[in-house]
Amino acid sequence: MSQITVQCRLIASESTRQQLWTLMAELNTPLINELLQQLSKHPDFEKWRQNGKFPSTVVSQLCQPLKTDPQFA
Repeated sequence: MSQITVQCRLIASESTRQQLWTLMAELNTPLINELLQQLSKHPDFEKWRQNGKFPSTVVSQLCQPLKTDPQFA
């Protein structure tokens, strides 16, 4: 499996960069970590891992109950 790293340069004001950092590091990271953890515990995970993909509906289904969790609201 190959990996591709994409780099970009953001030219924006300091306040814009701070807002973007807050979204990436503080708000979205816990949600992504929770989704990754739940995906790895799913009964079909091994099948998805072997296929190299999983149905897009799975993420929507896992997100649904998290919408009411204050941590992810």
